[in-house]
This record gives sequence, structure tokens and C-alpha cells, in this order.
Amino acid sequence: MPGSSEGPPATRPVGQGPVALSSPSYWLEAPGFSPCPALTGDRTADVAIIGGGFTGLWSAIKVADAAPHLRVVVLEAQSAGFGASGRNGGFAMTMVGRNLHDLVRKVGRRQARLLHLQMVKTLAEIEDFCQREVIEAGLSRPGLLTVSNGPEQDCRIEQDLRAAAILGLTDFRRLAKEECRELVAAERVRMGHFEANALLVDPAALVRGLRDAALRRGIEVYEQTPAVRLRSRGGDLRIETPLGSMEAKQVVIATNAYAQVVPALRRYLFTVCAYITLTERLSPEQWRRVGWERRMGVEDKRTMPHFHRPTADGRILWGGRDAPLLAGPPDPRRDRDQRIFQRLEESFRWTFPTLGDLAIEHAWGGPVCGTVSCIPKVGWLRRSRILFALGYSGHGVGPSALVGKIVRDLLLGRTSELTQLPIVTRPLTPLPPGPLRGPLLSASQLVLQRADDRSGGGDALSRLALRLLQ
Repeated sequence: MPGSSEGPPATRPVGQGPVALSSPSYWLEAPGFSPCPALTGDRTADVAIIGGGFTGLWSAIKVADAAPHLRVVVLEAQSAGFGASGRNGGFAMTMVGRNLHDLVRKVGRRQARLLHLQMVKTLAEIEDFCQREVIEAGLSRPGLLTVSNGPEQDCRIEQDLRAAAILGLTDFRRLAKEECRELVAAERVRMGHFEANALLVDPAALVRGLRDAALRRGIEVYEQTPAVRLRSRGGDLRIETPLGSMEAKQVVIATNAYAQVVPALRRYLFTVCAYITLTERLSPEQWRRVGWERRMGVEDKRTMPHFHRPTADGRILWGGRDAPLLAGPPDPRRDRDQRIFQRLEESFRWTFPTLGDLAIEHAWGGPVCGTVSCIPKVGWLRRSRILFALGYSGHGVGPSALVGKIVRDLLLGRTSELTQLPIVTRPLTPLPPGPLRGPLLSASQLVLQRADDRSGGGDALSRLALRLLQ
């Protein structure tokens, strides 16, 4: 949870050795999963969804449940959850955007309250769905502890608490330093707030469970089937793949960061390279050193935050800190960065000095879809024909289920409370022109990272950099 003026150590602790690199994540290495066959030949559908992650599968399930007469297909280039859905930290939160204060600033009080209440409802629906469908995703509801490690982060905690009070929300509770440390024994925590409405999941188990739930509904899922080209063919849309094609009346692009290959979307999206480390299993004595009996998720209030949580098999997951920004689509070569993994380990040991005997066993990275506002977006590329749904900026586990309901309503021509949310009505903000985009993103990320490491991100230059990304 670094971010105070003293900061984490500048050098990596001695004696741990290089971490083992999982591919593409520890979650996705779980045994017993077999991908669906690839699409071969020419097929037809009413709705074709490109992308087999949380967004694509929730959307398919919601459409099929509402209109079982429609033929719905999902096309996935790799296997279900291969992208961000199977590589994240497994936090399903109410957060839509950067934080509650930022959400109010961007969409106003009324819409921010509606979004938050919809997310509370959606998290309960995720729990109910997993229970009904018998999806073993390690799901729990321990809540979310958000903490400060420096004066600038204190201010952000206060901003969120004021926003919650203004919106009349009762699920945020202020915590003093001692109360935070009673929950998790992290010595440098200064204050925080606790939100009861937050889930922890095994994200790969959840996305694979969604795939199986889709199959049980008669939804056709084709894995190892990249969409090579999308074009109009008469009154329908034709998706060409290496071994076949799919003609559909409507198409949903649900590929998040990978959607940058679509020219009409490219100027609005960037790729965030996110990284996670994972410890070995803790002994009962090591757990006693850090408390954490309630096993909630934890985030800090850096501009580029740390997040950490216990796993169901007794490890500590630690991610965040450095998050390089790319102007182009995901680059698999960026999934591994030993320097960033080392900096994550430094942060972990700075926060939990009592766990110096605990080894880091796994590390991985993956692409996240970033937008200027950090608010997800669902919209039409061609009215009533091509819908896109993307842009969670690292918080998609929970909101993707809400987006699935929005996709359902838009595809079926429904006007509802959901289709009036900012996720639909708020336009995407374009990034700077092509030649400037990469340098500006890289410079902004570097300034924010250094400000976070030095003093919590409060100086004038870091505020300017943050504006460039808002």
C-alpha cells in the first residue's frame, strides 16, 4: 500500500529469487477445462457476439434468457476468459469509473446514485446466478477496505465519503487508523473506508462457469475462432473466421482492449498493461501476523492503486502499482515484465514487513481496456446492427454483468432505466491525434507513477497528467 512520503524501498529484497511466470495467469491454469471447438463452415445466427469474456458471455446469457427463440452465438479468438476476464484480481465491486467522487463529478448526483444502486443489485444477481447455476467460483462477500498511506490519499478517502453522503448511500463506513489495522495488520495505513457491497471471485472459474451456463441455454460458443473480418452482406453482417463464417442480423463487439483493431473505435481506446503477483500459501502462523480474519479485498488510494486480497487456497494476491499505457492494441510481449514484478514485490514487503519469510510464487500480466473517462461504454457503430460494449478500465468483473443487461435491452429494442444510464448516454471522449497519442499516454503514466511513489500524487504536474487521462 505504498504512497506515503517515505515510500517503498528502492531495491528488491535479497533472497527471494525470480518469481515463476504463470501463463497466462494462475487462475487460468486450473485443470479440467476444455475449450469448445472452433467454428468451421458457414453458419447463421440472429445475434453474434465477438468475445468470450465476461462482457460477451453475460450479454449472450441475458439475451438468450429474454428471447429464447433467437439464435445466439459467441466467437472467441482463444479460450473463454483468455483476456482480462481470466487474468484480473477477482474483485467484483460497485465501482464504475475511477471512484465514487470522480463518478459524481462526471455524471452528476442523480446518475451516479442510479449507477451505484444498479451495481449493488447486479452484485446480488451475480451471487444468485452462481448459486442457481452451481458455478464454483470461490465467491464470497467480505466487502472492500479502501485505505490511505499518505496525505493525498487521505483527501481521496474523504472525497469518496462526502460523495457517499451526498448520494444518500449507507454502505460506506469511515474507518480510523486503528480500525483499519484491526482488519488487516498493515503498519503504514492512516485511515480508510469500508464498503460492504463487494465480492471476491476466482475470475477464471466464473467466466468458464458462464460459458457452461451459456451452452446449457443452447447458445453456440466457438473458441479458437478469431474474427478476421466484419462486413455487410445484403441485409446481414458477415463475420469471417479462419475456417468459416457467421452471418448475423446483429453483432456485438465485446473484445475490450482488443477492439482497437476496429477503426471506428481506435481513437477512443488505449491499452493498460496490468500486473499481478501471488504468494505461496500462508501458514496459520503467517496469517496470524497479518490478521485479515474477514478476508476482505483491499485497495489503496494511489492514482495508480495497489489491490490485494486473500485467495480461497490461502495465498495473498498483490497487484497494481505500475500500469504502462499503450496507444495501440494489446501486445503479448508486455504480459511479462520482470522489473514491474520486482517493484510489486517491493511494495508487498513494504506493506507487510512481518511476512519477510513468505515467497512470491506466481506473476502475470494482461491487457485492460482504458478510456479517457474510465466509464464503460455501450453504443452503436451502425444503428441497430453493430453494438460495442467495452472500457471498464480495470474494474470490469462486476460492471460487465450490468453491461450484459444493457446489451440485452438495446439489442431487443427496449427502452429501460438501464438504457438511460451514462454507460449508454455519455459519449466517448477521443484521445489526442495518432502521432501524439503514444508519447502523451507514456508521459502521463510516468508522471503519475513517480508522483505516487514519491508523495501520493498530489503535485501540480501529476494533477495535469491526470487531467490528460480524464
